[in-house]
Amino acid sequence: MTKNVHITYYLTFLLVFSYLVFRGFSLGITHDEALTYKIIQGDNMLKSTANHHWLNTHLSAFLTHLFGAKEWVLRLPNMLSFLVFWFYLHQIAKTFLSASFTQITLLFLLCGNPFLLDFFSLCRGYGISLACITASLFYLFKVFETRQKNNCIHHILATVFSILALSANLNTLNYFLVAQALVLLNLLLTRPKNRIAWLGIIAALSAVTLLFSLNQLFFLKEKGELYYGSGRLSLTIDNIFYSGVHLLETKFKDIAFLRYLLYASLLAAIIAAFRKRQLFNAGTISLIVLTSIVLALFLEHALFDALYPIGRSTLYLYPLILLVLLLQADRIRIKIAHTAVLTISWLFLLNNLFDFYEFSDKSITWKGDQHVKTGMLRIKAEIRNQVAHTLSCSWVYEPIVNYYRKEYQIPVNEVFRDGINETSEYKLIDLGDIEGLKKAKGDRILLDHFRECNLRVSQKLSNEAN
Repeated sequence: MTKNVHITYYLTFLLVFSYLVFRGFSLGITHDEALTYKIIQGDNMLKSTANHHWLNTHLSAFLTHLFGAKEWVLRLPNMLSFLVFWFYLHQIAKTFLSASFTQITLLFLLCGNPFLLDFFSLCRGYGISLACITASLFYLFKVFETRQKNNCIHHILATVFSILALSANLNTLNYFLVAQALVLLNLLLTRPKNRIAWLGIIAALSAVTLLFSLNQLFFLKEKGELYYGSGRLSLTIDNIFYSGVHLLETKFKDIAFLRYLLYASLLAAIIAAFRKRQLFNAGTISLIVLTSIVLALFLEHALFDALYPIGRSTLYLYPLILLVLLLQADRIRIKIAHTAVLTISWLFLLNNLFDFYEFSDKSITWKGDQHVKTGMLRIKAEIRNQVAHTLSCSWVYEPIVNYYRKEYQIPVNEVFRDGINETSEYKLIDLGDIEGLKKAKGDRILLDHFRECNLRVSQKLSNEAN
């Protein structure tokens, strides 16, 4: 890695991490984050839902016990996990990519993706799982690339990080299974000292993790919680493109040509791997991992009618696909190809700069939740005493409202998912809540964000809070 590439990596880290920290401190809490907060506060019913990302929940619970439950504290595990993500991204680029154009492209296509970075500044499991998968991939590559018979530390670390990724996000189960199969296969092929002991340790860790994960998976299926997904694998691929270029989702509904271009590129990578007969390099291992995950998704859909991942559930596939393509492209020695790949990465970054600006004060997935914070703070400013005032809201705002009333000491009653009460002094109403709008007719409007996020905050004129 050249000096200029090193500087680019470190400069990008400073810019991106500063951006993530700013968002972690400034964003209003989102709906799903507020549900995590409720789990931390002891809501056992929510522990039985897909919103309970186990590792993220426990890390956030530990920190809130020490520092309180402000938004930035809840998000601190994910903000810090970006350090792990960037470190192993840098290590992969430095160790397994030899060409500057692929090293820069990997950096720009990952750290220039606003949707992916969104989850490093939110209290969800996705950012942690991305960091842990990146780390696990690095050690998995090392396991096969170095072929060191007497060094099993890479096997253990590849296993541990895959377990942590799965603990943060159950969607990564297929990656865990594939990675563990490859780790155990390598132990059998290389025959290190004490290999029986190492095999036993890693097999035991894998078996225990798999047992708990499958138990959670079947439990969520029984509860009807595995509803997020699609019946088409092509939509999963399209969502990966949408996650990279957010504007594609609104401007281009049919991006089949990009999908077919990806298929062609992956096919070329497979042919190149067979022609060179190199089974133990990082490029081939990444290709095996990706192919195995896709086959597993297909079989799960065919045999168990499981849904294919979409949206944020596809995030862990995005860096893996990039690594497959760039590890193969790294061998290209044609300068025009280098220029073309770099140009694409620069255009990708420039195209996404507007998204970084647009979403600097709100989440991409939960755009309207920042306005709920604004509304609650406006209500707090309206209240002139500490007597408990009445407030009701449309059901979708319930967890966020209860978070702010408690953590920002706003003297209003606890709200439930029973909708708008027309006698309430204050109301937070969703545009789609027709009955709620009727019950707020004649109220004084404090905030109106219908165009941005369908939120209206009103105050009952007949019983104003003073």
